[in-house]
Parts: sequence; structure tokens; C-alpha cells
Amino acid sequence: METESSGKALLNEGLAASRASSPVANPIQQVLSVLGAAIGLAVGFAPVYFGTLSVFLKPIASEFAWGRAETSLAGVLSMLGGSFGAVLLGRLIDRFGPARIIPPSVLLTSVMIGLLSGMWNNAWLFTALSFIIGFFGVGTTPPGYMSVLAQRFDRRLGLSFGLAGLGMGVGTVVMPMIAQWLIGSFGWRAAYTYMAIGAAVLGGLACAILFLTRRKDSGKAKAVTHPQGDASEQVAGATIKEALRDMRFWLVSAVIFVVAVATLGMAIHLVAFITDKGITAAAAAKAAAIAGVGVVLGRVISGFLLDIYHAPRIAFIVYLLAALGVALLATSAATGIAGLAFCVLLLGFAIGSEADLMPYFVRRYFGLKSFGLIYGSVFFLFGVGGVVGPVVFGMCYDRLGSYSTAMWGASLVLICSALAILLMGPYRYGPEVTKK
Repeated sequence: METESSGKALLNEGLAASRASSPVANPIQQVLSVLGAAIGLAVGFAPVYFGTLSVFLKPIASEFAWGRAETSLAGVLSMLGGSFGAVLLGRLIDRFGPARIIPPSVLLTSVMIGLLSGMWNNAWLFTALSFIIGFFGVGTTPPGYMSVLAQRFDRRLGLSFGLAGLGMGVGTVVMPMIAQWLIGSFGWRAAYTYMAIGAAVLGGLACAILFLTRRKDSGKAKAVTHPQGDASEQVAGATIKEALRDMRFWLVSAVIFVVAVATLGMAIHLVAFITDKGITAAAAAKAAAIAGVGVVLGRVISGFLLDIYHAPRIAFIVYLLAALGVALLATSAATGIAGLAFCVLLLGFAIGSEADLMPYFVRRYFGLKSFGLIYGSVFFLFGVGGVVGPVVFGMCYDRLGSYSTAMWGASLVLICSALAILLMGPYRYGPEVTKK
């Protein structure tokens, strides 16, 4: 009887929390929110700067006679900057609201990218500026824009994350092509100037769509009210201190970190691995491009399914599929372009799904009260995993002469993560019925 009573109490607590944390947004505002977030993500730090570094690397290294290792270090530091910035960003969004944080982030990121056009021959200055771009630019990445969607969506939350994330996917594909054309036409310095202007204009448009249509968002996140307009009912959710005492926070954080190590580590070394198998660089590039297709599919499909099924079950399947893809590559069972493309598709699907799973887990298990800071903390570990993974894969190859050990380890980690995520249990802040 006591167990039954406690179970009912937990259910009632979850239902009350769900009602208290329900966002305020009509369907038109929700559509505009997804559109604004998609535009913002398409011209944010990740596509405009990080995604184009490989295009700028050669002309910059050539002009300054830098080694490519020195130049590529900028990418690692920008990612680290974004990881550290995500924690501060989350705290600021929780305190002041996204409307007061994202627009300055758009402006600062654009200005910093524009400053690269005046870069002189100092590799340390270049890498330091890259760190700063990542640090301030994190507001133009998912931890910024997804915090807006988390406040405005409930039942279609996963789909909103997936559709908005398509913006980043499109930007990641398009921006390197734009950068290449600008460099070829005007030189790399002018290219950075034009990229910065474009990021500022389109980022400003995204903010206008997101915030000028919703005056209520100019306040703090805690000012979100009940859908019926009861302003006295405060947003529900765990504080960061409560989250740190909750084993589910550490479980999801550990899973996100190790999955990032496994998937992003493999993704960075993918072309090198494929060419080591005797496949031409051009064919390897085409196979690797399938990963981009997988990322897009992962965002949309997983986002859609998250609104129908229990999120840990979706994560379980996603991680197992990724483990299968990596294992097939490790055993050389995937032969030919078609086999490689299938495995790469599974890997990309997991990376895309992870981008939806992170904010979804935070929203459903920890609510909105400290959503920004909790999500920022999880995103920090995701970013660190993205740095650690490529290093681990590289060290394994340098010492053992192949990626086999790292790939088997990644596959095992993904299987363990799939099993561990099932321990998350029912939602605390979300739909009234736990997913199927």
C-alpha cells in the first residue's frame, strides 16, 4: 500500500509539474519560433565559423607560412570555448531570459568573425580569437535557441527541436560552399568580412522572428505562465543544486559524454579510415557526405518519434544502431561504397539524434526552472567529448597502426550507453502519459 501511495504521489507530482511548466504559445507563434530558431542556427557559430574552418585553413596557412596543425588548432579551441561558454550561457538565460542573451551573442559573434579579416601573422592571437568566438558564439547554437523552443512547446517538443536543427544542418552544408566562393572571388580576408555581415543580418532576422512577436519572452524564463494565463503559477522544474543531487543528471551526462567521444571521434577520422582501406579520396568524401544525410534524418526522425515514444527507448535504439555501424566498419564487413555508406549513415543518424535527445532529456526530467544551466552543463560535456574523441582515435592509430581498437571500444561504449539510458525512468515534467 505504501508503495502504491508513493507511486500515485509521484504521478500526481509529475502531472502538476507538467501543467505548471506548460509553455505559452499559440500555433502561429510556435511555427515562427521554429522558423526563427532554424534561421539562427543556420547562420550561427557552428556553420559560419567552425564549419568553414577547413575551407579557410589552407589560404590562411599559406599566407602566414603556418603549419596546418597550428591553424587547425583553432577549431579545437573554438569548440572548447563553446563548451565553457555553454555553462555561463545557461545561467544567464535562466536569470535574464533568452531575449536578452541571444541577440548580443549574435552581434558579438559576428564582430569577432569580422575581426579575423584584419588578422596579422600571429598564430597565438588567431587561436585565442577562435576560443573567444566559440565562447561568445554558443548563444547562436542549440543551447541558446533550443531554450526558446523548450519554453514554447510541450507535446510537439521533440519535433520542434528536430525541425529547428535542420537549420544547422543546412547551414553546415551551404556555408562552406559560400565561403569557398567568397575566398576564390575576393580573398579570405574579405570572405570573413562578408560572412560576418551575413551572420549579423540573418541572425538579427532570426531574433526579430523569435522575440518581437512574443513580448512575454523579454522577461526571465521564470516568468513563463500557465497556458490559461494564470501568472501566479510559476514555472516548475529542478534547480541546478537539485539536479546535481539527482542520479539521472549524472547518468544522462555520462551517456552524452561517452557517446560524443565514440561518435564524434569516429566521424573526424572517417575519411582517413576509408582511404586507408584503399578507396580513393573522392569516393571517401562521397561516402562521408552520407553522414550529413544521416545527421539530417536523425534530427527529423528522432524529433518526431520523441513526441510519440519514451525518449530513453528512442536513445536505446539510436545508440545500438550506431554501435552496429561502427562494429561493421571495424570487422570490414562493410565492403564497397554502398556498405560504407550504410554504416556512415547510421553514425550520422546517431549524431543528429543526439542533438535532439540532449535538450529533450533536460526538459522532460528537470523542467524549465534551470533549463538553461542544466542543458548548458550537459552540452559542456558533449563538447568536451567532441574534443576527447578525435584525440583518442588518433592516439590509438598512432600507437597501434589502425583504428580497430578504438572502433571496437566505441562500439562497446555505445552498447553500454544504450542499456544505461533505459534506467532514466518516467518523465517528471512532460506529457501526462509517459510515452509508449
